Amino acid sequence: MDLLFEFIIDLVIEGSIEASKSKRIPKPIRYILLIFLILFFSLIIFIIEFIGLSTLNENKIGGIIIMIFGLLFLILCIYRFKKTYLEKKILGGYNEENNNNFNNNSFN
Repeated sequence: MDLLFEFIIDLVIEGSIEASKSKRIPKPIRYILLIFLILFFSLIIFIIEFIGLSTLNENKIGGIIIMIFGLLFLILCIYRFKKTYLEKKILGGYNEENNNNFNNNSFN
């Protein structure tokens, strides 16, 4: 049962990540998938931090380690989001290659 649940979640998350990067899918659908992914990973980070805070009362070192793990996961998520979506301009930002093609073809 755990294997089936893990397979389905992996399929949905990986499919959403790849679909949100694909330029063949319309932008509104990509934005919805991106919001879904941000909410999903935010929930995971919140759960890790909540577990760290609740463990902090019983075991100080364990709670601190769990909270550091949550912060590292947050930093990793921000880094991957920036690298995947903002640096490659997948969400529709300025694309220098398209601008150069437009300029070269407009004077012919």
